[in-house]
Amino acid sequence: MHSVKPQQVTFIVPGVEDFKIADLSTFTNKVETLEDSSLLEFAWEELVEAKKDVNAVELAKMCYGDGPIEYYAAHRLLMSQQVYFRCKQKGFSAIYEPRPLSQVNDLKQKQSIEDAARQKLLGYINDIRSACDQPYESKPPPNHWQSCDYSSARTDSLRAYALEVTNTPQQKQLAEEVLEALKISKKPSVAVDLLIKMGVFPVHVNLDLLKSGVPTEFSCDFLEASQHVLTSPPLDTNLADRVDLTHLKVYTIDSEDADEIDDGLSAARLPDGRIKVWIHVADPTRWVPSMHILDKEAKRRSTSIYLPTGAIPMFPMELASTVMSLRQGYETCALTVSIIFHPTGSIAESQVMCSTIRPTYRLSYDNALELLQMNVEEEADLYLLDEVAQVRRQWRMGQGAIDATVPEASIRVPDPESPKPSIIMSVVDQAGRASQLVTEMMIACGEALAAFGDEKNISLPYRGQASQEIPEDDIKAIPEGPCRAIALRRYLGRADMSFMKPISHAALGIQGYVQFTSPIRRYSDLLAHYQVKAVLRGEPPPFSSAYVEAVMAVVNLQSRQARKLQTSSSRYWQIEYLRRQPRGTHYQALVLRFAKEGEPLVLLEKLGIQANVNTRVTTAIGSEITVMVEAAYPRNDFLILRQV
Repeated sequence: MHSVKPQQVTFIVPGVEDFKIADLSTFTNKVETLEDSSLLEFAWEELVEAKKDVNAVELAKMCYGDGPIEYYAAHRLLMSQQVYFRCKQKGFSAIYEPRPLSQVNDLKQKQSIEDAARQKLLGYINDIRSACDQPYESKPPPNHWQSCDYSSARTDSLRAYALEVTNTPQQKQLAEEVLEALKISKKPSVAVDLLIKMGVFPVHVNLDLLKSGVPTEFSCDFLEASQHVLTSPPLDTNLADRVDLTHLKVYTIDSEDADEIDDGLSAARLPDGRIKVWIHVADPTRWVPSMHILDKEAKRRSTSIYLPTGAIPMFPMELASTVMSLRQGYETCALTVSIIFHPTGSIAESQVMCSTIRPTYRLSYDNALELLQMNVEEEADLYLLDEVAQVRRQWRMGQGAIDATVPEASIRVPDPESPKPSIIMSVVDQAGRASQLVTEMMIACGEALAAFGDEKNISLPYRGQASQEIPEDDIKAIPEGPCRAIALRRYLGRADMSFMKPISHAALGIQGYVQFTSPIRRYSDLLAHYQVKAVLRGEPPPFSSAYVEAVMAVVNLQSRQARKLQTSSSRYWQIEYLRRQPRGTHYQALVLRFAKEGEPLVLLEKLGIQANVNTRVTTAIGSEITVMVEAAYPRNDFLILRQV
């Protein structure tokens, strides 16, 4: 490749001696004033009739006159307007042949179509530029870009291109045509930025969610089906065996913003001193029979997904948060597992029944913890639950259970469509008394259900986890709390499932386990409900082990995808939160472990955020260091912490 300087270029213009570069601008301006396509059409009419070819000089004399400016103007017309003439002989003095009338008409029609397409594209491009220039609050709403087929097709193609899910070559072509017209790079990331500027995507668009194809809304069919359930409820097939437990005081304990209340707890001390606990579980199958349209949709979704920006429920909220949910003060259908515990914490006996309850208290974890610390005489049942939960936990630890819980960030973004949404951060400590109380009772319920399924020979999604040898001396050398929990996670065995008999769950320290307490949120639990309730009615389970296994293969796949979405969304907002803090803000961090490269994984204790520090620190696991944010780019999942 060679570079040529402007002064090394010699311009040759026929009829002009010693043409200078300084004259070029004046020359081209004069040429442009002469260009008129109607003159070309006039010349063509004469020449096609005479069946005569022409060159640029001859055409110039016909249209303008004699001279170098006129020659070049004629040459430009012949080169740019190829409707009327075809280049017959190329070269320094090219010869042009007038096209026949039929060919000219065809080319005119084609040009007319192309001109109309260019005008449409130009209109769309101008619309985009106008939207991009507007402040965020004044941008057109997303449905503006669906106002006509032309705009809709190109916007949808841009969207598919941005998400890297173009379904056809035409979609890619349309998207790249728009990007080229805007003179910007043909890259998916550029298309994302463009769609944000257009107002199609919010500033903090969840790309992973859009790429996943997970439905975020319910179609009219499902909403109508929900309304029909509310107005014309199906028969309660377990009405005859439903036990009235409305006399029990029932506590429901969940996160403050939870709308789907799946479980509640009751307790009493028996005359022999043992504690009896009732775990009440929501009974959505009372409202949605197997193979109902809503059951099929719940199976397809497999799980509710909880993102910082809001929940994507498994059932329409018109049902999930009303008749299905264990609402305070409302008489509600439930499935109840009653358990009598040995003083050691193991299960002495248990019973499974359909029930009717009336939840007494709706508590958040903070409310429950506050009550536990107050020692209010009227809440003796809550203290019994706390007492048995602590004993139960000690028993499980003695059976080899592994406690791998670490404080986690809880993030809520109430206004995600805003260009700068609020980010509400808190820390969830799963080792707190209230959290452990609920956890222990849910595990006990899962153990009792596994025993019930084994006794009744029911095919259920039995969950297990293989045991692994843990080097006790190495683990004891690590400080208790989050550091030890992180270390123990490396020794969690492979998760497994059985569909005929319970299998040992080493991590929980029990001999069998079935997830049963979240049927509004998890399809695996709902599937277990269908099986168990049939047996309680005296009928055989509706589904074979092969069917249960096939369904769980899909459910587990969908659940993994949901966990990935929850993790990526939480991570995005964690980084966005840190990005917004004043530069140089210091954070206290606990060193959890070291990577092979020597970089520590730390826990920002007041935020519950785990991240790597990109400097090698000379300190031990369990030490506290001070860090600051060096760079934070949430869209790229990029966070750099540096030790201060």
